[in-house]
Amino acid sequence: MKKLLKSKTGSAPVLFIGLTFALLSLTLLIMELGSTYERYDYAMDVLQRSCNSAVEANIIDAYRADRILLLDTVNAKKDVQRFIREDMPESYTVSISTITCPLLTPSMTVRGKISFPTMFSQYGFGKVTYSFKVRATNYDLD
Repeated sequence: MKKLLKSKTGSAPVLFIGLTFALLSLTLLIMELGSTYERYDYAMDVLQRSCNSAVEANIIDAYRADRILLLDTVNAKKDVQRFIREDMPESYTVSISTITCPLLTPSMTVRGKISFPTMFSQYGFGKVTYSFKVRATNYDLD
């Protein structure tokens, strides 16, 4: 290696440029992965909060005195879609495939796909798409 670095034929600058390019590429890849993870984590927080809020807001309180929990499923489905639409930033694209919420158990499961731009989208790279599944359950009788 010492001989290569002291070479007068010009191979040391080529080696230096190659190593610099590899190190720069690795740094940009790590930045891209970190940015993508942060955006995905933020989106999952918004989706989970929307699901929790929809379940909490649509429990039918008339039966709580009898220790029975019922869920208004129609309004819960509408509310979760509204909460997601209002709280998710415009750069995110959410497509919900299924919303499952039984009447007798105050719970909801939302499945779908979420897409968002990456850090390099401004240079022609596409969006990243992930599948998601969020679930909320509320057994609070008090």
